[in-house]
Amino acid sequence: MDKKTFQNEALFLMTLHLIQSMRDEKLITESEYHIAERQMLEKYQPFSGSLYT
Repeated sequence: MDKKTFQNEALFLMTLHLIQSMRDEKLITESEYHIAERQMLEKYQPFSGSLYT
């Protein structure tokens, strides 16, 4: 795994954790969560992304 791939993976996982926390605290809806998740998958194209779709 090269540096850029690792960086994208780490940023994706951190962002995913943040939006999951926001959803769990009812700061965003389930629908907004799924929209944000799709946007992060497109933006970061993480190695583990296929696990989340």
